[in-house]
Amino acid sequence: MPARFDHAVIGVRDLDTALFAFQRLGFDARPGGRHGGGGTHNGLVRFGLDYIELLGVYDEAAARASRGRTILDALNGREAALIGYALATDDIARDAARFVGDDGKVYQLHAMRRTRPDGGVLSWRVYAPGESSWQRPWPFLIQWDTPDEQRLHIDLPGAHVNGAVGWKRIAVAVEDLASAVEIYHNQLGLELIKEDFCSIQVAQRVTFALGEATIDLLAPSGDGSVRQILASAGEGPFALSFKTRDLSQTRAFFEKQEIAFTIGPGKILLDEKETLGVRIFFTE
Repeated sequence: MPARFDHAVIGVRDLDTALFAFQRLGFDARPGGRHGGGGTHNGLVRFGLDYIELLGVYDEAAARASRGRTILDALNGREAALIGYALATDDIARDAARFVGDDGKVYQLHAMRRTRPDGGVLSWRVYAPGESSWQRPWPFLIQWDTPDEQRLHIDLPGAHVNGAVGWKRIAVAVEDLASAVEIYHNQLGLELIKEDFCSIQVAQRVTFALGEATIDLLAPSGDGSVRQILASAGEGPFALSFKTRDLSQTRAFFEKQEIAFTIGPGKILLDEKETLGVRIFFTE
């Protein structure tokens, strides 16, 4: 089963614009480099081994040739969108074998690499149930070829002046809650810790634990934000929550920077005009 959260993927129309926007929000966002042969490049917001990836396309023809569907397609006219997330495993072949396609076969693993701005190369393998990583109600799996300790010295954790120290929660919109629970509980092997009704979003919610953080699956029970998300963007992750050292200091930073936000019980929600349309929370 997956060992930990690895990274969330925010597709971006223009990488430089996204890096500037996230730096303004107080994240230590840095260029990550180019993916070999895929026509994509990225920026990274690192916390430790876990991170946020800002993923853009610099060569659309190469991107279509390598993966078929580009990040630009997934954006659907938006400047940025949370389009996928990865869970790390130490045995990707074993975990991939839990998933079988409609044809009775396990989809193949994909070997990937990234050339950093300093010329160094990182490599890994990924497995995406259904052969697609973007806008799906489940994560994709990743196994790094480079040892964790070595990667921490290569891609250094950032110093985030907004106080963020790591991911806390990811929310995923699903059409069929029972089918999604089957995937997360029985195929991914994650621990189901809570089932309840979210009145704010008018949705049934099932929560899974992964380390100290959680994954929320939400299916609409009526007219509310989750139903609107499904209608406009389809299934997949739609909100990220970051853990901060001190929520009051995080609030003070946003006020000083004149960044628009709203306050809820124990959390801050950034205005989506500030985040290029991505739904981002901060919590203790």
